[in-house]
Amino acid sequence: METKIINDPIWGPIELHPLCIRIIDTPQFQRLRSIKQLGGCSFVYPGACHTRFEHSIGTSYLAKRLGQELQKKIAAEQSDELEITDEEILCLEVAGLCHDLGHGPFSHLFDLQFFKKAKPGETWEHEDASIKMIQGIFEIIQQDYVNDEEIKFIKDLVKQTDETCTEKRETKPFLYEIIANDLNKIDVDKWDYFSRDCHMLGLHHNFQCERSIKVARLVKHNGKYHISFPKSEYFNLFDMFYTRFTLHRRAYQHSVTKAVEMMIADAFLNADERLMFRPNQTEQWCLSETVKDMRAYLWVTDDILNQIRTLNPDGNDKIKKAQEIVDRIYRRDFYKVIGEKRVKWRDESKSLPKNCLQKWMEEKLTTEKDLFEIQEVVFHYGSGKTNPMNNVKLHRNIKEVPEKEKETEPCNGDKGKKSKTCKRVQRAVMTNDEISDMLPAKFEQIYLRLVWKGDTSPQSYQEILIEFSKIKGYDDPDVKIDFIDTMQVGDSEKRD
Repeated sequence: METKIINDPIWGPIELHPLCIRIIDTPQFQRLRSIKQLGGCSFVYPGACHTRFEHSIGTSYLAKRLGQELQKKIAAEQSDELEITDEEILCLEVAGLCHDLGHGPFSHLFDLQFFKKAKPGETWEHEDASIKMIQGIFEIIQQDYVNDEEIKFIKDLVKQTDETCTEKRETKPFLYEIIANDLNKIDVDKWDYFSRDCHMLGLHHNFQCERSIKVARLVKHNGKYHISFPKSEYFNLFDMFYTRFTLHRRAYQHSVTKAVEMMIADAFLNADERLMFRPNQTEQWCLSETVKDMRAYLWVTDDILNQIRTLNPDGNDKIKKAQEIVDRIYRRDFYKVIGEKRVKWRDESKSLPKNCLQKWMEEKLTTEKDLFEIQEVVFHYGSGKTNPMNNVKLHRNIKEVPEKEKETEPCNGDKGKKSKTCKRVQRAVMTNDEISDMLPAKFEQIYLRLVWKGDTSPQSYQEILIEFSKIKGYDDPDVKIDFIDTMQVGDSEKRD
């Protein structure tokens, strides 16, 4: 099978390896055509209808480009310590292609909102399904490009499992910084979706990942080689993290986006036990159980929202409720954010477990729980309260002066040439004097949103507004927090 070239709206012509073509032409990968990248965001930004399908291809392309760029620099330096093989680059390309295979309907809505409510005692992430999907693909396609050990490496690049390639993680940790970088959050997955999402949303960004790919190289930090960037790249990379914050603030966690996604999750929860997969099979799983069987999970896509509308209620109140919610979505009769408080820590060094404030606030409010929900919305730059650039590996050029007129072996590989200087690199840090005083003083902000699910005319609506407005802080012996109201009564009408 020959390579193919496709045209991508973000990266232009992309050449696909024959193995990638075979993976793309499987039901597991084609399923991604029916899963929106940004969940319910298209109800706010009409252009946000792109899917996990094209994002996965873009991530694969960038993984290959970064891998090849690092490989080229290793060859130029003639390093005896470092090597990136063509086989490893192919594994990176495949891992980038397959990293999101396990996403459920409306992407993160499925695992972060629906599944957590449907199965509160269970732990499951979409990467778990991705690993199973990858295994399923290699069981059905015919190929001789990668062996069993390399397939294990591909899965390890997506998520660390019991089959983790421990030796490779120790000897080549930089390979694990390309697809999903737990070290500092700079990876090709984010580079693609930041660029693609901004394009589809109609938002602008200043970050240039093509530049970062060109200047990246492998530098030893604390005894191990990591992907490193020159100090001059500091502000370009900071723009990347700022782009992340902007996308969360203006799109991913927009109040209407989150309200719509809450409605979709509620519809899924009410219809859960009647949505059975695989269709027309003896063994079937309800929606929340499909994660146990990838044959059933193959059928679980955004189309479920319309499937709910076709169900026969047959006197089932939950189905009626689910259908009412879906009808409200298509009439744009959304849940409303009727109150919002900004969290102000008296002691910035303190913290609380995730969603702790949400649960505490819901307990404080006495209104019927089915009528409202508190959302804990966190905005940050990628590393919580700290500057994300603190974890970025940086380097600087140094010049070594050899003995006069002595034959040297410069680091660019030009053997035998006489040279007075030789460029090399070493790890570096940005001092406080070198970092701009105009960077943010804080990197995280938490909001508590009061979302009203029912009609705004009942007395309970007025009562919860009064209750919510009276809550001014979280008073605990160890943690003290003030709440700053950021919405006035009636502001919710403006947010539609």
